[in-house]
Amino acid sequence: MENFLYITDREEYTEHNFIGPLFEKYLPKHMNVDVVYFSKYKSFFEDRGNGRFIVPIHEKQDILSYLEENDIDIYKYDYVVVRNIYDVLENILSKKDKYGIKVGYRLSFPKISAKLEHAKAENRSNILLEIDKKIKMHTRAKLINRCDIFLPTSNTLKDVYCSDINIKTHAIRSGIDPDKVHSKISRGDDTIVFTYTGTLSKLRDFKTVLEAFNELEYKNWKLYISTKDTDSANECLQSLNIPSEKVEVIEAETKDELLNLMAKCDVGLSLLPDINLFNTSIHLKTVDYYTTAIPTLMTNSEKNRKTFTDGKDAWLCDFSKDAILSKLEEIMQTPKNKIRAMGVAGQAQLLEKRDYRKIAADLAEVLKSL
Repeated sequence: MENFLYITDREEYTEHNFIGPLFEKYLPKHMNVDVVYFSKYKSFFEDRGNGRFIVPIHEKQDILSYLEENDIDIYKYDYVVVRNIYDVLENILSKKDKYGIKVGYRLSFPKISAKLEHAKAENRSNILLEIDKKIKMHTRAKLINRCDIFLPTSNTLKDVYCSDINIKTHAIRSGIDPDKVHSKISRGDDTIVFTYTGTLSKLRDFKTVLEAFNELEYKNWKLYISTKDTDSANECLQSLNIPSEKVEVIEAETKDELLNLMAKCDVGLSLLPDINLFNTSIHLKTVDYYTTAIPTLMTNSEKNRKTFTDGKDAWLCDFSKDAILSKLEEIMQTPKNKIRAMGVAGQAQLLEKRDYRKIAADLAEVLKSL
């Protein structure tokens, strides 16, 4: 089997919702895979077994030499892929010919553009930030074009943010792990329980969603918000005077804990402002909801419309208080057996199109064709 090295930008103890299923679980069925995680706390190399390497963060600048110093044979690798870290990519490209490797770059999210969008949302944007973004994107495109393959989250992300990249491209989309699929847990009551998971930055404008909930005339609803931004969530709830018994803010510690919470809910929320930053791919939170067979109320973006159908396996609406409120009212009038059927239909749709087993097999085939 061929050998593959994946250098992530993630720390050793973070939850790897995408990396774990694809690169540690399913791609190893097609090739030998080693994955590098970084640590801010360790000063030594650690081989965790099963292809997991922990490297001190200060050693990332010359990662291949550091791995060699710790008895890892770099010459054995056929492919080395870097996730999001441009300085590491530059170093590996400088040694590409020495080791005879094919190099790929994985872009999971357009962080440069995200930084600018956040600045705009917080009224911090200026011409210097715009210029800095253009310079960095041009420089990084030149770097990526020296690779053998570009691996964005979607083709739309490439078209919108990376149009200067002209090498072979293969989109690796977020997917669903068939081993994690849950059935919906029936509670046997008439309450419609919603759930939202994720950050609550100003750019995501979740306050607009809460304002819509606040105007619902129906009373038989509850909302669970799972976020690390618990203080921001509670402050927002207090500012809107939403009764505490209607919304509960929690922080799920693990992915399994989060999925178990979702399975007890009826409807997921994946409502985000209609901007390119959020519209280039289907969000991981959406995939998580359908992993537990709960249908989702999501933004009516082109990407979502290509996968889901309003009223069949999801609800789609514009990102405005009135549009969200209208859809919430529609959901409250929907029989629970239909809601459950929509969740099952959406789950089946994702398993057909975004099963990590198929995503891994496709990636292995593309890599072997380089």
